[in-house]
Amino acid sequence: MTIKITQMSRTIDEVMRFGASFVALGLACLPSLLLAQVAPIDPAKMPPMGTVDERFQSYNIEMVEVTGGRFWKPYGSSSNPPAKVQPTQQSGSTPAGMDPKLYQYRPPIDLSNPRLRKLAAALAPAYVRISGTWANNVYFQSSDGSAPANTPAGFGGVLTREEWEGVIGFAHAANAEIVTSFATSPGTRDTQGGWTP
Repeated sequence: MTIKITQMSRTIDEVMRFGASFVALGLACLPSLLLAQVAPIDPAKMPPMGTVDERFQSYNIEMVEVTGGRFWKPYGSSSNPPAKVQPTQQSGSTPAGMDPKLYQYRPPIDLSNPRLRKLAAALAPAYVRISGTWANNVYFQSSDGSAPANTPAGFGGVLTREEWEGVIGFAHAANAEIVTSFATSPGTRDTQGGWTP
């Protein structure tokens, strides 16, 4: 019985060595086998499977960049003293759960700037998204004139008609279609939480 086990052990050992040699030989030959079966690819001759919208490459402008308000501080400026915020500049409050020290008042960007418009037009055609976290609580002032001294209750900022017309002018100049959102803050709801007209 011992002899049989020894012979069997030798046989298993020989099979293992033969198997390992066979696998090694197969792996060594694999690249040449794969290369022999690869056909050349010519993308110009491939049939199209679909198309991508010409405005696929697009960009975003935060709502608070249109209205002005407390927005992210530039990197490396955490030690800078916070700018004094006037009551009319308080549009766009700090998002819930975020450290207010990471934000500072930023004036609205100048969407009429010719250089900005030229650079944006180079990305055309595109969609320009005017939205972001701050859009969730912005009040749209549908009358002419400057923003009210006090933001309406339940909102964090005011988007004036003039500011929105600036967005439209920018979009026309940059060949961009506007995508936007609407407020969802308490100012848009009644005491039961339903939407108000």
